[in-house]
Amino acid sequence: MTEQRTQPPSGGPAPSSRAVDDATGYGRPPGASGGWVRFGGVLMVVVGAFAVVEGLFALFMPTAYVTTSQTVVTLTFTGWGWLHVISGALVVLVGAALLRDDVPGWARITAIVLVMINLIAQFTWLPAAPVWSILMIVLDVVIIGALVALPDRPTRSA
Repeated sequence: MTEQRTQPPSGGPAPSSRAVDDATGYGRPPGASGGWVRFGGVLMVVVGAFAVVEGLFALFMPTAYVTTSQTVVTLTFTGWGWLHVISGALVVLVGAALLRDDVPGWARITAIVLVMINLIAQFTWLPAAPVWSILMIVLDVVIIGALVALPDRPTRSA
């Protein structure tokens, strides 16, 4: 990787230094975790959209009937539906913030907290949709792993 600095145009703001990958020619901010944060951001947008859809299903079909050992239990999912819609929308927004070239400092920590909340919500949703919830839990764990990845270390030229 090499550092590139350009002179600002007259009257314009000074551009920040950007690390440029010699192989691809694409730049990214120095100290960024590179692909892991972007990967986590993309997954957050997808998982957040899935949570919104899941919440909408719960709102449009708010009552489910579960049979357990000769008993029929009626469950209402309206509250959980709103939780999924709101948390999913927040996950999408913060995931999109992680996809920016200049990732805001608050975005990574906020993303981890929101994905943890989504993970807990999926655990509570487990009896209603076990396969779907397990898939979402696995994706949430992958997102957290991507977001806690350490930044790339600068390589030393000898």
